[in-house]
Amino acid sequence: MDGAYQTYLNLLQELGGCLEQLAGLAEQKATVVRQDDLMALDAVLKQEQVITLSLRGLEQRRLKLAAPLGLEGTTLSGLVDKFPPELEDDAHRIVEALRQSYKIYRSCADMARTTLELNLHQIEKTITASGIDPVLGGAGYAAPGAEPPKNMKTDFRA
Repeated sequence: MDGAYQTYLNLLQELGGCLEQLAGLAEQKATVVRQDDLMALDAVLKQEQVITLSLRGLEQRRLKLAAPLGLEGTTLSGLVDKFPPELEDDAHRIVEALRQSYKIYRSCADMARTTLELNLHQIEKTITASGIDPVLGGAGYAAPGAEPPKNMKTDFRA
């Protein structure tokens, strides 16, 4: 049974690694936004999406591992108490590392979000200053209810 607990701890370490990668990407995102580099931002967002998908896989694995160990519904803070005594030190160390990784990720993600929001407000100000109401739409967007060109219409009949 200790092997299953060790596998669970390994999964938590892997989760911490993913959070560290996401933190690095959040920092990159803020940097490329400040540089107005949309292509680099797109690349960072794609990398972020890949890691997010791997997080989903980790969560599925965690759920499968948690059930036989009786850990379903256990919070991260209560996890150490559920481990065998010989693994409590490892569990405590890994849980603390995971918490720290999450704290760093959260900080980087908040900074990136703030940077993006500031740049979006700058864009709105520029659009407004040019005499266009950003709420009503602007260049490149068709007015609601606009009729598409005849060659773009389709006739679906069942």
